Formats: sequence, structure tokens, C-alpha cells
Amino acid sequence: MFRIILQLFWTYLQIGAFTIGGGYVMLAYVQREIVDKRHWMEEKEFLNMLALAQAAPGLIAVNTAIFVGWGVAKNYCKNSKLFTVGCISAAILGAALPSIVIILLIAIYAAGYKSLPTMEAIFKGVRPAVVALIAATVVRLARKV
Repeated sequence: MFRIILQLFWTYLQIGAFTIGGGYVMLAYVQREIVDKRHWMEEKEFLNMLALAQAAPGLIAVNTAIFVGWGVAKNYCKNSKLFTVGCISAAILGAALPSIVIILLIAIYAAGYKSLPTMEAIFKGVRPAVVALIAATVVRLARKV
């Protein structure tokens, strides 16, 4: 059971570290890892979880991590509250930790450089890529719904 908690943390850590643009961009990667690759949830269960995560208040990345952690715990060990808490906590921590570290580093080191033309160009270049990733996620999920 501890192995699954570590895998869940590692999976969300990778998703959080390599996803730029927020929680909606993250959804395609979460689906690929959780449903397609690791088979921790069925696709129908994932789509239901996604609807609940969107309806709940808060960040979609954190809400998705909560529901995926709960779903994985439910599918692997139905009666262990400690395992459920571990799965939910691992998913949340894995999803949030990269953003926290990156924001801290930016706040510490890059705040003085934001007015440089190179930094402005980088941020202008990232915006269209983020929009494209969100649009691709919406199209992929709309086809399945």
C-alpha cells in the first residue's frame, strides 16, 4: 500500500513539475497517467471525478488530486482510512509542491528581472502555448463526454 502512495506522489509530482498553465492543462496528463497508463481508475470514473472536481470550490488541480487520491484508495483498500488520507495527501502534495517551489524561486531570484525584454518575450511566448494546451484538453474531454 505504501508503494501506491509513493507512486501517486511521484506521478503528481511529475505532472505538476512539467505542466505549465494551470490545472486545466494538467487534466490531459492526469488522465493519461491515472487511467491509460497505470489503470488506477476507469475512464468513466475519471470523468465523473472530473465533473465533481470542477463543481467543488477551489483549484482544479488540487480538487482533481483529492478525488484521484480518494478514488485510488477506494479501489485498492476500501476500509483503511489511513491509506485514504495517505493517498489524498500524496496526490495534493505532489501536485502543489512544484508550483510552490517554482513560485518561491521566481519571487526570490527573478523579481528584479521582469522588466527585461528577454523576460517579457518569454512570457509573451508562453501565453499562446498555454491557450493551445487548454483548448486541446477541452476538445479531448468533449469528444469523450
